[in-house]
Amino acid sequence: MCILPSEYPRIEFDNSGQCVYCQRWNDKWSRLDFARQSVQLESVLGQYRGKSSPYDCLIGLSGGKDSVYAAYLLKKHGMRPLACTFNNGFLTEAALHNIRHAVDALSIGHVFVEPPAAELGRLYRHFMVTAGEFCSVCNVGIRSSLYRIAKCYGIKLIVSGQSNRTEANSPREYFTCSPGYFKNVVGSVLSAAGLNGFMYMSQLKRVAWHLTRSAVFLELPSYVPWKEEEFKQELADKVGWKGAVGEQHSDCRMSDAKEYLKLKKFGVTELTAKLSSLVRDGQLTREDALLRIRRQVDCLLANESVIRDTMKRAFDLSEDQIDGAIRASHLPYIARTDVLISDVRNLHERFRYKKRKA
Repeated sequence: MCILPSEYPRIEFDNSGQCVYCQRWNDKWSRLDFARQSVQLESVLGQYRGKSSPYDCLIGLSGGKDSVYAAYLLKKHGMRPLACTFNNGFLTEAALHNIRHAVDALSIGHVFVEPPAAELGRLYRHFMVTAGEFCSVCNVGIRSSLYRIAKCYGIKLIVSGQSNRTEANSPREYFTCSPGYFKNVVGSVLSAAGLNGFMYMSQLKRVAWHLTRSAVFLELPSYVPWKEEEFKQELADKVGWKGAVGEQHSDCRMSDAKEYLKLKKFGVTELTAKLSSLVRDGQLTREDALLRIRRQVDCLLANESVIRDTMKRAFDLSEDQIDGAIRASHLPYIARTDVLISDVRNLHERFRYKKRKA
């Protein structure tokens, strides 16, 4: 069993106490054959290796462990990746160190995408006041940057170091970052030209890109063992990566603020969902995961005033506006089209993995 509590959105438990998220994870990932997956990974990479110049794939590089390890694996597989970093204004010194060292050690190309700071500031503040969250701004910005850079360099293969095998499995009631939702929240904060420039393309156009294979997303944790604490040491030895044992999201200065908001809104942090996936994957014991969550919650509550002051400065908010953000909901802004696309994608994923394991 994982560590998700009964307060988590859409959670249900069977007679044995297993939650619906564990059931879905087991159905999709528990019988993964990595020997077979390795062959499939090489087949996919072989379709793109050396087919475009000077880069044959694109990797988002935040400076966190997963993105650096993904870049490291791509080089080991003989690929020529271009790394892309979306500068959200909150990159930590550790993240910048890891980005520089990874790019130098792996001899890969790298581009920074840096939206105007004033534009990002308006978006962060507006999303906090309107929908009570700010992470969707980064998520949409990151994904849009990847599409933009891929188109600019003629790259079709976009690689990620994340998948729902090892990441938080969050229902839309907990978090969403779709283009339709983003557009609904933005309102008049950005002009039509500014909105189109930030998003780069609509959800429907993105779907069309994937259907025509103009863009292919490859999630590496779906193909290779992804033992976080083990590859951290490998990255430290090979590319000079820096990070603490058990540390999550060391690449963002606003990570505590995000988790504080989740805790206040739902009684459950995102780390709880993340560690639940690692428990299912056998990387953590349930007891160790629960201990980490207790420590996180104690730390968030002990530093509540510091976290709130950080949000006030970063987003230009008052105390009352932060309380308003905690009460605000993102649900009224979720687009019906995005719900439909998400449901169809989930059904397709379940069918694809059941067919693969058959």
